[in-house]
Amino acid sequence: MEKDEILSILKVWNFWHQNVNTGIKRGYYQQRIASLINEPAIDVVIETGVRRAGKSFIAKQAAKKLIENGIPKDNVLIINLEDERLINRDYSTLLEIYRTYKESINPTGKSFIIMDEAQEVDGWEKFVRGLAEKGEAKFIITGSSSKLLDSEYATLLSGRHVVVYVHPLNLLEYKDFTRSRGNVNEYVEMGGFPAIVLSENKEDIVKSYFDTIVLKDVISRFRIQNQDELVRLAKFYITSIGSKVTFNSAAKFLKLPVKTVYNFSLYLEKAYLIFFLKRFSFSIKSQDNSPKKAYTIDSSFSSVLGINPIKARGRLLENSIASTLYLISRHAREFNLYYWYENNKEVDFVIKDHNNYRLVQVAYEIKEESTRERELSALLECANRLNVENLDVVTMNYEGEELIGGRTIKYSKANDWMSKILKEYGFGV
Repeated sequence: MEKDEILSILKVWNFWHQNVNTGIKRGYYQQRIASLINEPAIDVVIETGVRRAGKSFIAKQAAKKLIENGIPKDNVLIINLEDERLINRDYSTLLEIYRTYKESINPTGKSFIIMDEAQEVDGWEKFVRGLAEKGEAKFIITGSSSKLLDSEYATLLSGRHVVVYVHPLNLLEYKDFTRSRGNVNEYVEMGGFPAIVLSENKEDIVKSYFDTIVLKDVISRFRIQNQDELVRLAKFYITSIGSKVTFNSAAKFLKLPVKTVYNFSLYLEKAYLIFFLKRFSFSIKSQDNSPKKAYTIDSSFSSVLGINPIKARGRLLENSIASTLYLISRHAREFNLYYWYENNKEVDFVIKDHNNYRLVQVAYEIKEESTRERELSALLECANRLNVENLDVVTMNYEGEELIGGRTIKYSKANDWMSKILKEYGFGV
């Protein structure tokens, strides 16, 4: 590419001569990434997470934060590797872009380079490592592919990098995006993908996201031949949220080889479409051998691709709680998440934070005495086993408190409970 052509493309992306659209602020990520990239021991911050969670806008927000904190605009370079004008996406193209930037903008001192969708370029890690090792630049890398987290890249980047997981909007961010208290019912049903939250054509976008994630981040990435089998398994998990599954049971139901189900499940998890919770046990072997509970990263997939959102309101609420807790677990190192099952009694979530336990039961409504008795019986038995005093029951529309057997059971509305725990772990920025 000619130098003038490269420069004209770069000017569209960068802060040098214009205001860049950075979208609606997501303060937690903006501050965290800007803080990390300023650490002397860190050369690269990698943003990862499900496709369309907002990584590109967050990277630009982090760049803006750096500029507000005193980094000259000329020292910030944004490279959008999905720009269709970049016909050749390879290592030599990156070198040519960087050379054009240095010659034309002439920054002094260390540069801060944002590479958006780095997985589109073979050799990106070589480019990053070369400049980082010479002390010329620091990097913020975004990408949707699990390829960005392969151990081989951890080796190639010499360990001087950190990974920041980016989630679809949590409930607090959802309220910011909707400029109101937010409709928690809609959030539970349609999740938190930024573009979906702001769109009137939600179902069409959800279907498009599902197809793109499956095609680009699984089928293309892992060179899947039996594509129909992969889609069937993905929809099986998406419509089984909150259910206990094993690879054997899934294989039997779908009439697929167990090995295929095992591999495909791993790929879908790497693409952040789904995640699994292990059964709580003090025995690692027991955890590994027990069924896992399946959830999807965003409830919109379940609502649109197979679950009746009215009939499955309780399962969608449970998925929203699971997704919120999964987000926290990716940022709080000692925050571990399980489910509990003994004697045909089940507790939806066991949170282990350091050596402290917290039990959470999810029930859309607490109207019928039989429902209340079932939920509390499991909760109390688990509390006795783990010696937990404070117990949470998350509902859609009921709040209150009662003391049973010396243990406090607190009923909270989902809106309040999710908001509180997000703020507790620092996501209220």
